[in-house]
Amino acid sequence: MQQHRLLSCFLLTFCLITLQAQSLTPPAGIFRLGIGEGRTSRWLSANKDIPGITFHWKALPDTRGFILEVNVTEKCKADTLYWSFGDCQPDVAVNVFSIEGQAFTCYYGESMKLRTVHGILPGDDIRLSNGNKSDDPQMLYHSGKRTERPLLVGRYPLTSNNTLYFCFYQQNVKADYNYYMLPSLFYQISTK
Repeated sequence: MQQHRLLSCFLLTFCLITLQAQSLTPPAGIFRLGIGEGRTSRWLSANKDIPGITFHWKALPDTRGFILEVNVTEKCKADTLYWSFGDCQPDVAVNVFSIEGQAFTCYYGESMKLRTVHGILPGDDIRLSNGNKSDDPQMLYHSGKRTERPLLVGRYPLTSNNTLYFCFYQQNVKADYNYYMLPSLFYQISTK
C-alpha cells in the first residue's frame, strides 16, 4: 500500500504540466498556480492556455523535486502570478513554515520525526494564509494567518519578456539552491 501511495504521489508530481494542484513528493505538499487581472483572480486548470505565458518543468536530478520555468512572452491580460503551497501532511498537526527572503522550508510530519521540503520562488512577497479560504488566489492571499490549515501564498507581477522560476525539493548535499542558481540549473538538466 505504501509503495502504491509513493508511486501515485510521484506520478502526480510529473503531471504539473496540467497546472492543476499537484502533490510534490510523498506526501510533501500541494503547489498551485493562479493568475490575477485587476481585482479578479483564478486558479489555473488543466487544458486551458494562458495567452502570453508558457510553463516548462523538469524533474531535479539529485533529489526529489522539480523546477518550473514560467515565460511571459508577450503582455497578456493577466498582471499577477499567484502561487500557493501547503497541505504537506494534513492528517498530522505539525505543518510549520520558515520563510527567508524568497525561499521557505516546510517542516511536516510527526513530532520528533519531522521531514522538510524547500521552496524557492520569484520575489519575496510570501505570506502565511488560511487554507480554508482558497476559492481564488486573491481570497487566499488576503485571508489572514489565523487558521488550523496554514498555507503559504505569494504573488509576483507579470511583465512582458520575463522569465520566472519555482523550485521545490528535498535538500541534500547535492541539492541546496538559491534563486540566482535556478536559470542555469534549469538549462543544465537534460530533457530526456
